Amino acid sequence: MTDNTLLGIFAAILSAMSWALCSVMFKKLTEKLEPVAMTFVKTIISTIFLLVLIFLTKNSLNIGTHNILTVAFSGILGIAIGDSLFFAALSRLSPLNLSVILFIFPYFLSGLFGIIFLKEIPSLTSVCAILTIISGLAFLIFPVDNKENIKTKISGIIMGILSVTCTVYSMVVVKPVLINYSSLTVTMYRMLFSSLILFIFGLFSKRIFFWTKTLINDKIYSLKLTGTITIATFGGFWLSLVAIKHSQLVVASSLMTLEPFFILLFMIFLQKYIPKKKEYFGIFAIILGIILLCTG
Repeated sequence: MTDNTLLGIFAAILSAMSWALCSVMFKKLTEKLEPVAMTFVKTIISTIFLLVLIFLTKNSLNIGTHNILTVAFSGILGIAIGDSLFFAALSRLSPLNLSVILFIFPYFLSGLFGIIFLKEIPSLTSVCAILTIISGLAFLIFPVDNKENIKTKISGIIMGILSVTCTVYSMVVVKPVLINYSSLTVTMYRMLFSSLILFIFGLFSKRIFFWTKTLINDKIYSLKLTGTITIATFGGFWLSLVAIKHSQLVVASSLMTLEPFFILLFMIFLQKYIPKKKEYFGIFAIILGIILLCTG
């Protein structure tokens, strides 16, 4: 295994940790802003942060004129649409319930898309490692206790599935660009095009003035949102692109959907939660799967 592949694996694991933390934090924040507004604010702040970091690290803004449409499409599909669907699902489901959707579908979609579009054939060790991780996650999150309204749950599940589909396919589309250009720059452009399309939507729907008023009137909420978005930008989006740039899509996607595992860890250390026996087995299986990926 090369150093670059190992870098991709570590980036994917850190990305999953970031998304797990953000899922818990965003759940509370979605009570005040609608999903599209959350995505709009997130893309604006993320674009600014990434631009500053690009200039500080002296990264080039060039991604080739022939790649602009590809990156724009990837950003609009995966972020403007995918993230809005994610926030809509999160407002209807708990972070752990939503992570069930985020864990089931990326394995099938990313593996299928990676094989069809990118001609990536995972090694036997990688397949065994991924199946081990899947079994560990299954022990963690099934059965799922749910006391929510059934219609609300079904609509949340549908939105979660659509969100994952948009996100995974947007990654497939943008991976060829990542091979030749900085993941930081590509992430910035994806955020930029997403914020532009959402700004246009906000203007035409006349919702953008309500979004702005809400943020101005509640400064504490705005600070919490900015902090969460910072973690999502660098820990979630940027590291996810670093992961798929340096490792196979099916491997990176599998590791980046470890949110249930990290959500459980946050519950144990931050909320003094006592895991069940099946959850201990799930943790063991996940760690074993990660070791297989790193050594295989």
